[in-house]
Amino acid sequence: MNEPIHVAFLWHQHQPYYKDIVRGHYVLPWARLHAIKDYLGLLLVLKEFPEIRCTINLVPSLVIQLQEYAAGVAEDEHLRLTRRRAEDLTEAERLFILDQFFVGNAPRIVRPFARYSELLDKRRPEQRSPAQALADFSAADLRDLQVWATLAWFHPLIVESDPALAELRRKGRDFTEQDKAALLRSQDAVLKRVIPEHAALADSGQIELSTTPFYHPILPLLCNMESARESLPGLPMPDVRSDMRPDAGVQVSRALDAHRAVFGHAPSGMWPAEGSVSMDILPLLAGRGLKWIATDEGILARSAGVDLSRDSSASLHFCDDLYQPYALPGGPDLPAIVFRDRAMADAIGFEYHRGNVVDGAVNLVWRITEAQRRCSAGPKLVSVILDGENPWDYYDQAGLGFLRELFGRLSAEKTIITTRLTDYITAHPPQKELPRLHAGSWIYENFAIWIGEKEDRAAWSLVAETREALMARAAREPRLPPEVLARAWEEIYVAEGSDWCWWLGGDHTTELDYTFDQLFRNHLANVYLITGEAVPEKLWHPLGKPPRYAPQTPPQGLLAAVIDGEVTNYYEWAAAGHYPAARANAAMRRGAPDPVSDLYYGQSVSDLLVRLDPAGSDLCHPDAQVRIVIHHPRRFAVTASRLLDARPQVLIEAAPPEAAARVTAGRIFEAAIPLSLLAAGPGDHVEFSVEIVRAGAPVQRVPESGQISMALAAPQP
Repeated sequence: MNEPIHVAFLWHQHQPYYKDIVRGHYVLPWARLHAIKDYLGLLLVLKEFPEIRCTINLVPSLVIQLQEYAAGVAEDEHLRLTRRRAEDLTEAERLFILDQFFVGNAPRIVRPFARYSELLDKRRPEQRSPAQALADFSAADLRDLQVWATLAWFHPLIVESDPALAELRRKGRDFTEQDKAALLRSQDAVLKRVIPEHAALADSGQIELSTTPFYHPILPLLCNMESARESLPGLPMPDVRSDMRPDAGVQVSRALDAHRAVFGHAPSGMWPAEGSVSMDILPLLAGRGLKWIATDEGILARSAGVDLSRDSSASLHFCDDLYQPYALPGGPDLPAIVFRDRAMADAIGFEYHRGNVVDGAVNLVWRITEAQRRCSAGPKLVSVILDGENPWDYYDQAGLGFLRELFGRLSAEKTIITTRLTDYITAHPPQKELPRLHAGSWIYENFAIWIGEKEDRAAWSLVAETREALMARAAREPRLPPEVLARAWEEIYVAEGSDWCWWLGGDHTTELDYTFDQLFRNHLANVYLITGEAVPEKLWHPLGKPPRYAPQTPPQGLLAAVIDGEVTNYYEWAAAGHYPAARANAAMRRGAPDPVSDLYYGQSVSDLLVRLDPAGSDLCHPDAQVRIVIHHPRRFAVTASRLLDARPQVLIEAAPPEAAARVTAGRIFEAAIPLSLLAAGPGDHVEFSVEIVRAGAPVQRVPESGQISMALAAPQP
């Protein structure tokens, strides 16, 4: 009988970098929610089975987020609104809660809990917008929703060990603000445990911690975008290109340094983001002290021409080629490379949750023992590599039952040895060298998801343009402070991450597509803001899908507003259109209050009218400007400065010399722009946006993407 077969599980823990660095605000809550469910939960299950060895891959940009949540300095919009007293929520905040606080796989996150399920039934998201459902939700309903949107995510073992959480689950409804405070205290305690528990389990020898290039970029595309054509001949390239090879080196070096800083030693292994590899990345890996990297079995088939066909049981006809490490071509100072068994990984990720978890665990153990039976004599390694958090959203109890069954059976099975990857490769160095390394990822052995659609290529062009603009600015101003340049480059590195293009185009979609699109563009816009330059207009426009619903309310009739900087009477703006500026797309709210809270707009018989309500006194700051940009039907801009003066200075760009507009700033800002300047008549659409500028740089744009659009009405007789 063959000797025992080794199995190396690698759980890849990763979330996009949700932080807007300039504004200091987290856009989405998923790093926090997966931390209280999956990141700590997996460790707690592993502790029940000390014989099980595995590797956990922690992406550095995720580690940063987890550290900031643990330190109490990270806040996402969902968390901010959870903390708010339900009775104090504004209408826009209530709309956001009704839109966002059910997001997740409802059958496993919402439906297991009676009250949460009841609130979802009341909300009816497939049939009603948040505005249509708002009247049905009392303050008590909203408070219960605030609690359940976090409470439902806690891993069962965490709830079991925390009396406060267990009591909240038991109570189920009619929560108080004190209940919510207890929930948040428990959450804070869990978040503080995540990184230390990883370090402790690694120190004990049960797990190995590996890393990924810092912001999870597709390294081969940074090194050589043409490498995408190896699998996709004739693939169009982005219109604008920049040499991003130095950035690839930075992403690798920063990852190794960060791992050393957090865990006290350099990692021995690396999972390249999305398993993306190529010949071009090998110089980045040489001499780094790495023992291994890993990717998908399809890369092995394309690199070495081996047969990895399977029979009806998904077992390989020829096992030996896959179940061993290989030496990379290019020299002895390169790490070894291992290739994951795609069928086993995908069975955990996508199949077993559909059936009985015992059957799933039995099937996986059978697949491993069948691989051992089919292999020739000698040591063999089965690498099972997959996402470490996403699968459990689809299992009952966050996968607890399945993992217990699987780890228990593996612990009892004498012919299977679970191993850390470094341990195995140290004991069994590669006996074969790859002739070459195919350029591709763990998805179809190509890079189509990240460069295959026009939106992807448009995103790469924006990165290249911004990168070139930053280098040009640094060359023009050699005295630009190093810390300013460093912050700007950080935004470039973030924008090079794989997650943005994952959601662009039609290959993947989510209800949050627009938010990912906007956050990507915000990172690039921040490069210009940090260096004090104007943000290019194109960065205000979505690359892909628009938001699911707009908070904009159109005008209801002609206005008769007095342009005096005051609300002269209620009725002068009663028929105006409205855009809740500071809370529009609240997930993108800044860490500090926006200068403008609301935009009102409409028309009189002769003018386009715009009103801005300040969130505080910042709008009338001495160096502030208001810039109203008309995008259609003709493009020009009205800039008002010296807002504290009785008569602010008004400059109209790209308009006839005699053009004039009326502007007044007092308790509110009001402007009247003659319709004659717009070159439009009744029925025509006018599109405009407003920027608040300070020290030459925009600090707020309304709307954050796109334009306000309104149809001109015919004058009433």
